[in-house]
Amino acid sequence: MKKKKENRDISFLGRAILLFRGIAEKVKALRLPERIVEKQKQNAGYVDETSPKEARLSYGFGMARLCSVSLLCVFLAIALIFGGGIISYENVYYMFKDIGYISSFSESRPESLNYSKPFDNQDFATFKNGLAVAGDSEIKFFTSTGRMTLTVGSEFTNPRITCSDSHALIYDQGRNSFTVYNSFISVYSETLDYPISSAHMSADGSFCVVTKSGNYGSVVRVYDREFRLESEYSKNDYVLSAEVSSDGKYVAVMSLDAADGDSLVRLNVLKRGEDELYSSALLYDVMPYSATFLSNDRIALFCSELVVIYDLKGNMKKEYGYPGKLSHLSVGNGEIAMMFDEGSLSDDNRLIVLESNGTVKYSERIVGNVFDLELCGGFAYLLCEGEIVRLDTTFGFRSGVEFSEENARLVTFENGDVMACTDGIAYYITFD
Repeated sequence: MKKKKENRDISFLGRAILLFRGIAEKVKALRLPERIVEKQKQNAGYVDETSPKEARLSYGFGMARLCSVSLLCVFLAIALIFGGGIISYENVYYMFKDIGYISSFSESRPESLNYSKPFDNQDFATFKNGLAVAGDSEIKFFTSTGRMTLTVGSEFTNPRITCSDSHALIYDQGRNSFTVYNSFISVYSETLDYPISSAHMSADGSFCVVTKSGNYGSVVRVYDREFRLESEYSKNDYVLSAEVSSDGKYVAVMSLDAADGDSLVRLNVLKRGEDELYSSALLYDVMPYSATFLSNDRIALFCSELVVIYDLKGNMKKEYGYPGKLSHLSVGNGEIAMMFDEGSLSDDNRLIVLESNGTVKYSERIVGNVFDLELCGGFAYLLCEGEIVRLDTTFGFRSGVEFSEENARLVTFENGDVMACTDGIAYYITFD
């Protein structure tokens, strides 16, 4: 039997634990001075001087809060010194700056948010009811109150963002690397051997990344919520779209191949944890755009001339042919909003909203240029020339706000807010 060393070197972390244990014992043995008891009683509104129980309880909570903050400071100091760059000084600063927002919700928000202008490319996404901005020079996260929780430099040339309820994945489309962030820091990063064509993160935090390998034209890498590579799905045909369902159980993969000179589109559904395909559907002689989950059991496949809705078993549920050229597309709350050019001789457009079963819910002719379209919470938001329009897709009510900034994109939030994001500034839009 080995004898324990009587004189062991105590690590820095061990000394810190012993220090705070000693402080806790001293606090426990501490008798409250009468002046503190009286002051705590007065602040709490107690008048019975013979019973200082409530005052002692308040004092105890105060000391517990002090110890908690002290422990947090020690942890952050250790992370900064020994963390190897995992936590930066800037991120710690913004985390402390945002503690007030985390502990208590504030309804106030600024009229605009400022970030760096991109040299070339920029992408936006809603993240925890705030805004995530990824540019080719900088990445920034904002809360709903406008506070900045993260800012890091970026070397991405073509950044793209996809978010879950807790993390944001930013990848460099056409290059090899991606990074996953929480509100304050980078929590996972990876550089692949081949370029990334697309990626998608589901609401539950699992995600997939589309790349290729030396033996296959396309490889879909599926990761779990702990950022562990769970499986790889390899194909020789070209994968245009891959997406994880919001519950994280299924992966929809749309690919394009050629059969006897005609285009062949495959929609394959994978059930996570199983080796065999869950289902497969084929579509001939169309040019595919993308495939997305409308719900956990409905998938929409968008093509150049039509949209087809399937169930998880690969059964076609509805097919809708386009009345014109598709110019804008948005999916939200299980519904589909599409904008079509009605003709080359005019600027007239047709807005069509489909329900998850493929039936037409709303249709309206839109006069003038439409630069962007977003669907959220039963409203369609249109970025038009000189204004932003909100259409109630149930009752047809219309309202508008003047807006003349160029190079803008719309971003919508679950709480009903909408932002117009331009190069360098994002504006909150309020409708009457």
